[in-house]
Amino acid sequence: MVIKRLLPPVAASTFSFLLSSPVLGSTATEQINTSRLRFLAFGDWGGQEQYPYYTEEQWMTAQGMARVAGKDFGDNHSPAASFVLSLGDNFYWNGFQDGVDVEMRFQETFEKVYHHPELDVPWYIIAGNHDYCGDITKQLEFSSRPDSRWNFPDYNHRVVKKFSPNDGDPPVKLEIIMIDTIILAGNACFQAESEFSAEFFQPPPGPASDEASMRQASMTMDWVRDALEESDADYLLVAGHYPIYSACRTGGTQYLIDNLDPMLKQYGATAYLSGHEHCQFHFARDEMNYFLSGTGHDCCYSAKTSNLPSGGDLKYLLADETTDYSGSSGVRGGFLSFDVTRDEMVVMVHRENGDVLHESYLTPRNSLLKKSAGSDHIAVI
Repeated sequence: MVIKRLLPPVAASTFSFLLSSPVLGSTATEQINTSRLRFLAFGDWGGQEQYPYYTEEQWMTAQGMARVAGKDFGDNHSPAASFVLSLGDNFYWNGFQDGVDVEMRFQETFEKVYHHPELDVPWYIIAGNHDYCGDITKQLEFSSRPDSRWNFPDYNHRVVKKFSPNDGDPPVKLEIIMIDTIILAGNACFQAESEFSAEFFQPPPGPASDEASMRQASMTMDWVRDALEESDADYLLVAGHYPIYSACRTGGTQYLIDNLDPMLKQYGATAYLSGHEHCQFHFARDEMNYFLSGTGHDCCYSAKTSNLPSGGDLKYLLADETTDYSGSSGVRGGFLSFDVTRDEMVVMVHRENGDVLHESYLTPRNSLLKKSAGSDHIAVI
C-alpha cells in the first residue's frame, strides 16, 4: 500500500518564514585549535517501531562508530571526532505519526543506542523520506532542549568549522550545507510490509504538483544556490538524504541530477553526501565526488551498477550481489569518517565494527572557486 503525502501542515506554514529569515539559527562559527578535524556521517539508522526500538545491526554500528570516533583511531596523533552528520531516516518506519510516544522513541532509538562518551558530541540532522511520513516538526523541536546534542534547527542549515593548530596560523574552513531533498524531490509513504515491492524501490517522484510544494522546492533551490555562491570554505560538502547517483537498487534522483548536480560542479563543491539506499559507495564524475552511506540500520540492498551514468568512476561499492539483504557482502552496517587537514580530506568507509573498507583522498578547493570574502547572512550552526 502506498500513501502519497505532502508536507505536514505546521511545516508548510512555517517553512517560508524560516527560509526567508536573514538570521535563521545564526551562531558564531566554531574555531577549534587543532591541526586535524575529524567527524562521522551516516544515514538510515532510525531503529524500528517495535520493542526494543532499534535493530541489532544499528546497535553494532553504534559500537563501531564509538571506536572510530575515539582519540588516536588509526594513529597516535588522531584527535577525537568533533561531531556527527545524520543523513536522514532518523525514525522508522514512518516517522512520528499520531499515537507514537515521541519521547520514548527518542530515548530508545537515539539516546540509548548512541550512549558512548565518544558520540556525546553535536549531531547535525537532516530529514529522510521515512521521517516525512510522520510529523517532521517534532524532530525539529528536539533541538530546543537544553544541552541537547541534537541540532536540527531548520529543514536546511549550514555547519561551519574553522580550525588551526594555533592562533597565529590562518584557519582552515570546512563548510557543510545540509539540505532537505524530500522537499526538492518528493516522497511516497509505504506500509512496512511493502518494503520489498517494486513500487517501494521506485526513485523519488519529484516535487508534488500543488502550488505550496512547488514554491517550497523553488525556495530551497534558491537557498542552496546562495549558500554555494557565498562559500569561501577550503572544503565544501553538501549533504542530503536522497543520492544524486547510486549504484544500488533504487538508483539516482532525477530532480537532483537535473537541478543540484550542475550547481555543485559550478561552485566547486568538494563532495556530496547522502543516504537513502541501504548500501555504501564512492563515485566520481566530472571532478565531483559522491559518497553514499545508508547502512546505519542494516545492510545491504543489492547492487545495480547499471543505474550509474557513463563517464564516471565507481571507486567503491558495498552492496549484496543480486538479492536485497542476502548477506553476500558479509557486512551488517556501516558509516563514513572524515579526517581533515590543511592539505587533504581523508574519507573512509567503515563496516559496522569500525574496520576500514575503503579510503580516499580529496584536496582543498581551487581558490578560483571560492568566494573572495565570506558572508554570514546565511544560517551558520
